[in-house]
Amino acid sequence: MNKKMQMMWQRLTADRRRFSLFCTLLFVGLLLWARIIVIARPPRTAVASPEIQASVASIITSDKTVIPVFLETRPAKNPFSINSQLFPTDITASDNTRTQFVDTSIKAEQELVATLELEAIMGKMAMINGRVIKEGEVVVIQNVPNPLRLTSLSGRSVIISAENRRYELTIAPPRR
Repeated sequence: MNKKMQMMWQRLTADRRRFSLFCTLLFVGLLLWARIIVIARPPRTAVASPEIQASVASIITSDKTVIPVFLETRPAKNPFSINSQLFPTDITASDNTRTQFVDTSIKAEQELVATLELEAIMGKMAMINGRVIKEGEVVVIQNVPNPLRLTSLSGRSVIISAENRRYELTIAPPRR
């Protein structure tokens, strides 16, 4: 097999014209092959215009009558809403769950705030106990008389308030 390959290579390279034609055809073939690969797997990019006006499209039917179609600028239905018939939210508790006694005192609220840990601040958002919370959103609802809201962010600290009570969380300095 090795001798046959050597003989074929010698025949191919013996004539300069034939070898240059072979190289040219090989190059064109590789270009076409690469083009097929690029067409088969186009890059996944999209460019969106900043504002889309109401679009009007015309559909031409087989009897040559034009039917105008008006497209909405906003979707009529929220694609992320959950169907309550397919996924009911009223789930009864199992027999092995413990009932939680809700302590609605201010002391319970202070103990809950003590468990919160401020991890990061970026712009108008903060990461508290692994959750990203925007300014004005509720941090904790359960086990407190009033929901704790993130009211303000500044530098390395945030203010959490419930009615007229305010609590400040700070990012701990790095330990040495």
